[in-house]
Amino acid sequence: MPPAAKARSRFFANAAILMAVLVVSSFPVTYFGPLLSGSKQFLLLRHLHGAVFFGWIGLYAWQANLVAGGKVRLHRELGLAGVALGGAMVPLGMWLAVQAIEERMAQGVARPFEFAVYNFFDLTLFACFFAAAVYHASRNLEWHRREIYVAAICVVGPAISRWELVLPPPLPFPLFDALPNLVADLFLVALALHDRRALGRIHPVTLFAAAVLVPFNLVEPLLGRSEVWNATLAPHLYGFR
Repeated sequence: MPPAAKARSRFFANAAILMAVLVVSSFPVTYFGPLLSGSKQFLLLRHLHGAVFFGWIGLYAWQANLVAGGKVRLHRELGLAGVALGGAMVPLGMWLAVQAIEERMAQGVARPFEFAVYNFFDLTLFACFFAAAVYHASRNLEWHRREIYVAAICVVGPAISRWELVLPPPLPFPLFDALPNLVADLFLVALALHDRRALGRIHPVTLFAAAVLVPFNLVEPLLGRSEVWNATLAPHLYGFR
């Protein structure tokens, strides 16, 4: 195999490792630190949520590297575990979002549903791209690997946002609120460049993902503070009405 082709074959594997590192390294202050020091008590739901989300992104990185190493059979055998973890992520994410809303209500926060907009849309986008990836797993490899890659991007952005809880805002609203997901969207830029090198064109999944994720990520902060979301949409979507 030519060196250039060999390098291209490592793209998804290397990107998956970087995604997993970004996700895990985003929780030292809000989860790992308090957990180890005992300074904060977490509900069992939060531990379960963390185990499933960390497990999925770790398994994704492992599977991507198995393919790069030619171990396709083991990759496929682990697929059911990936489906199980991915399927659990959506209800766990929504459940935790409801708990967070109730906590903000108890604290008297003016807009308790504001940040729930990210939970809803990020989980919805993850579920859609993940379901498409499962469907194409045995039908179209190029579509499958890109759809699961985009699903992983939907996990990276929310993870990075944990740093916003402890760092001063360097940008005004809504840029600061949109920043984590927009940083995660840089993986789409990398994917587009890979497509051009490997395929000579940008793959339809890459184009579609960019057309969906970037606008959603820009609109989410504005929608989260809107009266329509806080008074009408979110209370119904999360079962408070």
